Formats: sequence, structure tokens, C-alpha cells
Amino acid sequence: MECQVEKNEHFRHLLLFAFNQGSKAAKAARDICAVYGEGAIAERTARDWYAKFKNGNFDLKDAPRSGRPVEFDEERLNQLLHVNSRQTTRELAEKMECSHTAIEKHLHSMGKVQKCGAWVPHALTDNNKNQRATISVGCQNFHF
Repeated sequence: MECQVEKNEHFRHLLLFAFNQGSKAAKAARDICAVYGEGAIAERTARDWYAKFKNGNFDLKDAPRSGRPVEFDEERLNQLLHVNSRQTTRELAEKMECSHTAIEKHLHSMGKVQKCGAWVPHALTDNNKNQRATISVGCQNFHF
């Protein structure tokens, strides 16, 4: 399954199937966890869905959520880092008008990590790898 939303909807179909068979919510949750792994679905979640089914609500999609939709300009964050890669997440958050945890999340999703106070790509370039290999060989020769 590709994403958590699809997985959750799949579990709801399984719960509806078990409900229509006359199975109890707790047993349905145990059966799902036996196949998909421990913690795949909570017994409480199964009971909540069973309550909806008993009330005639068979809609298996997530209800629309309220609140402001998430809009984040990763390109702008990249530009701010290009100007000064030594900014803290709080400084970046102030400039981006969002929380510092949102900045941390997006930096992580962009593959950035903080090294020596600067935000850098987590993946090594071929040049970085070659430099490490050269230094390693030099260290080996020095010690032998």
C-alpha cells in the first residue's frame, strides 16, 4: 500500500466486512493485526468504526478536516539557506512566518542536516566520497 490514508481506508473495508459477518470489533482488530502486524489498528479504532456502522454510516473515507491548509514554499527556504546556511531554525521560521518545527520538518524532507552550524545536504556527492577515500588511504599510509 502506498500511503497511510490508503492503508487506513483498506482497514476500514476489512472492518466493514467483519461487521457484516457479525464479528465483534475486538476480534476484527486482532485479526487485522495478525495479518498486518502488531499495532496496525487499535481496538478502540475498530470499536469507533463499528459504532458508525451501527448508526448506518458506511462512509469509509476520512471526514474533511477543518483548519488552514498547509502551504509551504520550500523554494523560498532553499533561497534563504543559499544566502546564509548558518541560520537557526528559529531564525528561518521567523522569516518564513511559521513554526521552527515546520522548518525542521521541511529541512529533513529536503535532505538537509546541520553540520558545524550550517545546513548542508545529507547525501554525499561523488567529490565528497572521493575526498573521504583519499583521506582514508592517506591515514592508513601514515600509520603503517
